[in-house]
Amino acid sequence: MGSYSIKDLERLTNLKAHTIRIWEQRYNILSPGRTETNIRTYSDDDLKKILNVAMLVDTGMKISKIGLLAKEEIEALVLQSWENQAPTEGKITVAIKKAILLMTQFDQDNLDLLIDKLEEEIGLEETYEKFLYPLLVKSGLLWVSDRIIPAQEHFLSNIIRKRLFTAISSLRPTEGNGQTWILFLNEREDHEIGLLFSHYIISRQGGKVVYLGCRVPLPNLQKVVEICNPTHLCTFIVSNQSVEYIEHFLLSLVESFRNVKICVAGQSHPSASSNYPRQIEFINSIDALKLQLEQ
Repeated sequence: MGSYSIKDLERLTNLKAHTIRIWEQRYNILSPGRTETNIRTYSDDDLKKILNVAMLVDTGMKISKIGLLAKEEIEALVLQSWENQAPTEGKITVAIKKAILLMTQFDQDNLDLLIDKLEEEIGLEETYEKFLYPLLVKSGLLWVSDRIIPAQEHFLSNIIRKRLFTAISSLRPTEGNGQTWILFLNEREDHEIGLLFSHYIISRQGGKVVYLGCRVPLPNLQKVVEICNPTHLCTFIVSNQSVEYIEHFLLSLVESFRNVKICVAGQSHPSASSNYPRQIEFINSIDALKLQLEQ
C-alpha cells in the first residue's frame, strides 16, 4: 500500500493543496489518515479517487455534484466522459491523469488500450508529443518516494519502449534521402525514449539510422563514425547533468566530428542561445527534427 502526503497529491494531480483540503472538508471527497503528529496521509484508494475526481473536473463537471456521487459512479463517469470526448487538448490532459492512475496500479492492459485509442485518433507522432512525452516527464518528476519511483517509472518506460520498437520494426522501406544518422547517448545518460522516437521519425522520412543506444563512450563513437561516415549525430540530454559536463561533452563532439551535423535534444539540453558552434543544432520539437531531414 502506498502512503502519500498532501504534497504528493498536489504534484500528481496539479491541484493546489488548498483545493484538496477544501474538497476534503466541504465535499467529503477524501478521508485521510493521520500520523502521530497529526499530519494527513493518503492511501492508494485516496490517490485513485482524487485523480478520478480531477479528471471529471477537467471535463467541466462541478465539484459540488461530484461530491454527491459514490466511488463506483465517479469511476463510471470518468470512463464514459473520456470515451465520448473528441481528441482535444482537454481529452489528452484527462488521458495523462488516467495513465498515471493506471501506472500506479501497474495495469498494463488498460494502459495499452488507452495508448492504442489515442494513436488511432491522432496518430503516433501526436500521441508521443502531446501525451507520452508529457506523461514521461510527469512520472519522472512527480514521484517523491524513493521506494516507488524506480518501479513506476520503469514500468511506464518499458511499455513505451516496447511500442516504439514495434513501430520502428513495422516501417516499410522508403526511398533514402541520402542522410545517415548515428543515434546515441552520452556516458551518463540512460533515458532513450526520445532517441527511439527519433529513430522512428528519421527512418520514416527516409534517413538511414545507426542506433547505438545509451552510455556510449566517445572512443567507441569515433570508431563508428569512421566506419559509417554519417551526415548527422543525434543525442538527447534528459538526466540531471552539470553544465560543465554538458559543455565539455558537446565541445568534444565538435572537435572530434567537424564535418558532421550534431543535433541535440531533450529537456535538459543547453539553450540554443548559448555560445556553441553553428555545427550544433538544438532540436526542441518534432518539426525541428523533420526540418533537419529536409535539408
